Amino acid sequence: MSSDTGARMSYAAALVSSVTYGIYALLAFNTFERLIYTRERWTLSRKVLLAYTTLLFVSETIYFIAGCKWSAIEFVDAPVDPAVFAGQLSSKIALLKDTMYTVTIWIADSFILYRAFIILGGRYLAFIPLVTYVGSLATGIGLLIQTAKPGAVFGQANVINFGTPFWSLSVATNVLSTILIAGRLLYRRRLLRDTTGYGATQLRMYTSTVAIFAESAALYAICAIVYIPMFAKNIPLQYPFSSLLGSMSSIAPTLIILRMAKGKAVTREWSNVPMNDLTPSVHTDARSYDQCEDVKRASDGDLSEIQVMTRV
Repeated sequence: MSSDTGARMSYAAALVSSVTYGIYALLAFNTFERLIYTRERWTLSRKVLLAYTTLLFVSETIYFIAGCKWSAIEFVDAPVDPAVFAGQLSSKIALLKDTMYTVTIWIADSFILYRAFIILGGRYLAFIPLVTYVGSLATGIGLLIQTAKPGAVFGQANVINFGTPFWSLSVATNVLSTILIAGRLLYRRRLLRDTTGYGATQLRMYTSTVAIFAESAALYAICAIVYIPMFAKNIPLQYPFSSLLGSMSSIAPTLIILRMAKGKAVTREWSNVPMNDLTPSVHTDARSYDQCEDVKRASDGDLSEIQVMTRV
């Protein structure tokens, strides 16, 4: 890559990181507020969500601070050309930045796996993306080892040989989880519509394109799919996309956690409503449902409460 192009792309990466971290920070603080300042009791699920939010915030913040320090050295203090400095990987600040980058992806991928297990109700299909996740752990460790070697730079064969499968397996984890989550939501929508008489309006919050997109962390997967070929070919445009990908790895799961904190995300109960308990006789008169306060609350809030209809 040319010196000017590399320097410009590295500068663009710093700008992208600053903007996207600001977006992430707003989402994270909103999520903290929703999880902490609520009247509901401290359930295990709520504690897990708070733990994930905290871990993501810590790792993403350390990555951002290290990236800011890296940019300051690159454009102000570095005695070499910024494009040359941008490709160096083995300095202490670069190792900290890359480690937090990788750890954030691991945390985010583990959360999307957790969501897949929740929505699939612990079915064996959820173990399929688990295999690719274990692979991303192994290749991620290998990537960090390679970048820690003295003189390691972007574009080296050993770095590419570990980096490409690492991001590919991470994307595979997200794509497989996306397919399983989206398939489950659409399948449940059809069953609930056919069995309970629920219309599109009541189900849209959980099964619309936007809802499925948010529930499956597709935002991160799309960015990664664009980034991987650039990394493998050592294209300068990889720098801003790398920063974008680092932020999306935190933004995507935080959006899911925020939806869960607001009661808009799919719950285990909604995903596993027993269809044989929802008899057609209960739903023969749509007007009687509107008169039932419990069903109104289920329509406006969490469809996990659809079980109350068995007691109408």
